[in-house]
Amino acid sequence: MAEVVGAGTHTHLVLSLIGPDGPGLATAVTQHVAESGCNLEASRMVVLGGYACMAVTVSGNWKTLATLEGRLERLERETGLAVTARRGPLEESGEAAMAYAVDVIALDGPGLLHALANFFASRGVNLRDVQSRVYTAQQTGARMFAANIVIDIPAAQHLATLRGEFMDFCDELNLDGVLEPIKA
Repeated sequence: MAEVVGAGTHTHLVLSLIGPDGPGLATAVTQHVAESGCNLEASRMVVLGGYACMAVTVSGNWKTLATLEGRLERLERETGLAVTARRGPLEESGEAAMAYAVDVIALDGPGLLHALANFFASRGVNLRDVQSRVYTAQQTGARMFAANIVIDIPAAQHLATLRGEFMDFCDELNLDGVLEPIKA
């Protein structure tokens, strides 16, 4: 059953959707958004273990958002997706930050993503986008871990210090890592 949290004068709705994968899921979701009069601001979809996992941000006025919220149970029935919705203001809040890309490759082992997340969190750096995967290396057949992360470094953070600490961290865990600014 669709769960809707937070009402009021907010101007956007963030939807989290998960369910069995199959053709037409993105079409069904975007159709409900369009027919409600809302605008699709951003979306992500990935299939993990046979499940479609979606995150969608839509904008609209109070009436169009309420219309979409009223359609969420029907969307669940039609698609088999479990839907959670959260309301909020459209503009993102927070302190000034610099977007950086982090790319890491290493032999796979337990806890690597946790170690990366903890490294940045302990320094007040927010993870904005995280993608990780395990794959088999073509030449050696070894199981490899790869992560692509977008981080928001607070403007007050000393970059050279963070970069040095990150390189030391990678050396300690035998990771091949890169930390570089995102080029616009």
